[in-house]
Amino acid sequence: MAEKKEIKIESSDTDDREVGAKAAGEVIEPEVVEAQSDKTEANGATVEDQLRKQVAELDDRLLRALADFDNYKKRSARQVEETIRTAIDSLLLELVEIVDNFERALEHAVGDESDAIHRGTKLIYGQMRDLLGRYDVKPIEALGKPFDPNLHDAMMQVDSEEYDEGIVAMVLSRGYMRGNRVLRHSKVGVSRGPAESN
Repeated sequence: MAEKKEIKIESSDTDDREVGAKAAGEVIEPEVVEAQSDKTEANGATVEDQLRKQVAELDDRLLRALADFDNYKKRSARQVEETIRTAIDSLLLELVEIVDNFERALEHAVGDESDAIHRGTKLIYGQMRDLLGRYDVKPIEALGKPFDPNLHDAMMQVDSEEYDEGIVAMVLSRGYMRGNRVLRHSKVGVSRGPAESN
């Protein structure tokens, strides 16, 4: 019986194939060896390309996630600002109602202006008007102005010798603006012109 010898050769895959082919008695063409070597390099380059592609995709996903998070933060900040503004508007609207009542009380006050209650009421009214001013709340001047549905609520039409048709002839309840937004519309009576023409 012939002895089998194991030969260990430390070499590349291509060299191993050559040795194995020689042991089997096959003839390997140099072009085939080069083609196999090129294929290995091509596979190596493909793996590298795949890794680069994956890194680029992950990079893109990270940038998108950061942009989404930034948008979420901005949206949340806007929502918080809107909630605060709505709460302040609601409180100011209630305060406006109290100011209206002070105005009515002062209009119908019986007695001397030197009276302590009258003076106290006037003082409190002034303080409340100042407070509204600090929050940029101003009354809407409606009397004698053209009717504007963005600022006024028409409650009725009235005959008027003084005002032409479509002009606010009577203010039933004063409206208020906060900055450039309407806090409360003015409730008004709109002129339809002189009584004879109607």
